[in-house]
Order: sequence, then C-alpha cells, then structure tokens
Amino acid sequence: MRRREDIVLFLSTLPVPKSNRYIRRKNGQVFKPARVLHWESRALWEIRNQFNGDGFKKPVSVEVYFFLPDRRKRDIDNMLKTLWDILEKANVIANDNLIFATKTVKVPKSGTSGTVIVIKPFRNPKRVIEEYRLHLEEFKKELSA
Repeated sequence: MRRREDIVLFLSTLPVPKSNRYIRRKNGQVFKPARVLHWESRALWEIRNQFNGDGFKKPVSVEVYFFLPDRRKRDIDNMLKTLWDILEKANVIANDNLIFATKTVKVPKSGTSGTVIVIKPFRNPKRVIEEYRLHLEEFKKELSA
C-alpha cells in the first residue's frame, strides 16, 4: 500500500473568520460579502496551484500557522472553520470531519501575513486512544476520592 506524503500548503493571506462571513437581509436571503468571495477564490486558486491530486479520504492531522501582521485580536476557531471549508472545496480532504487532530499557532510578525498548513495522515490512533483512556481513569479516581 502506497504511503502518502505530508502536504504543506501556503496561503498569502489569513482566512476570513467564519463568524463574519455571512450577511442576512430582512427577507431571509443570505449572501457572502465581496471580501469573503475574493478570499475564497484566491485561496482556492493558491491551493490548486500547490496541490493537484486526490485528497485525503482517511483521518488526518492538521497543523496551521497563522502569521499575523499586527496585534489585532483574532479568534482561531472562526478562522479554522473557514480554512476547513476551503480545504474541502479544493479536494485536499474529502470532508472536514476527517480532521482528527489539530495544532494551531498564531505567529505575530509585523508586516507579514499568511497561513501555512501541514496535513499528515493521522497515525497511531490506538496509542492516542489508550493514552486518553488512562487519563480518564485517573480523572475518575480523583473525582471519587
């Protein structure tokens, strides 16, 4: 069985946070602002220029590094939701529910903006499960004491 190599992708900008993506009108219609549409099309273009092939169809581990150009407050979780959607649209991963582990780092770097994404097959899930099972048992003992 062929072993897939890790994928490293670069985006020149930060994802537009999911919470700010949609605008609702009084009649119930939902649309995406031009800023969001522009980011999505640019991100898709950048990813497709770096990755051409079949995406992951099995569990993956993802590391994301957000290079922040300033000290403005940003929610990691909202940026990740947008990023997962784009990775799915670009067929890098078949579905974002295949992301079993994540590591996210915000790197403040004045004048630099961008995103680095490292995607790897999720390895040794049995070891991870066993490790957390032991932690859970210890926690239960502490609660009952």
